Amino acid sequence: MRIIQVHSYDDLSRDAADMVMLQISRKPWSLCVFPTGQTPRGLFCELVHAHHTGLADFSRVRFVSLDEYAGIAHDDRRCLSLWLGRELLQPLGISEDRIYTFDAASTDPGAESARIEKVIADCGGIDLAIVGLGPNGHVGFNEPGSAFDCRTRLVALARESIRSNTAYWGSEADVPRFAFTLGLGTLLDSRTLILMASGSHKAGILSRMIKGPVTPAVPATVLRLHPEGIVIADREAMSFCHYR
Repeated sequence: MRIIQVHSYDDLSRDAADMVMLQISRKPWSLCVFPTGQTPRGLFCELVHAHHTGLADFSRVRFVSLDEYAGIAHDDRRCLSLWLGRELLQPLGISEDRIYTFDAASTDPGAESARIEKVIADCGGIDLAIVGLGPNGHVGFNEPGSAFDCRTRLVALARESIRSNTAYWGSEADVPRFAFTLGLGTLLDSRTLILMASGSHKAGILSRMIKGPVTPAVPATVLRLHPEGIVIADREAMSFCHYR
């Protein structure tokens, strides 16, 4: 695993965007995974700017969802695929036939999970997956205890994940209790796997991820098993690591 420490959040966003654009320049039809949340918003702004100024061409890029709440309507305000569409995919001009998302309203979670795995296989695998770092070390919605070889599936959200997601939806009662997620094994199969971390509130869990044992108790430690695993973190997130 390669660790890149940058000074600021803006540097983090620019470095991550450079990696995405390098991937797209090498393989314009890449299958990519992007996270939702606060951390990638700067990255999205950089990519949208690159698109509008002609620095990068995303017209052939393909996208598959990292995760999605389950048991909600397609037009629900909490739908993560809609959020990502507004923030990134639509501004980049990625056509709908190149976007593969979970059916949040699916009544057959097993079949829905298998469908996404088949989409990935049919596309030749994930070329680039970018993930965030949850407060309990989750990646996607792979909660502590998730096996490193687990595949795409429906999961019950941990209490800490529900609590942290209230920042987006207003209260714990508004946060769905179940979600679909690409599995850790699915992410390990990606050709490049990048984790972004920003802010002092991520320092403790990032330190455990980098310096602690590789264990399903901290799902993000799976990156240390990936031959092309990369952590990009700003100075505040790295403050407990004493890494140089």
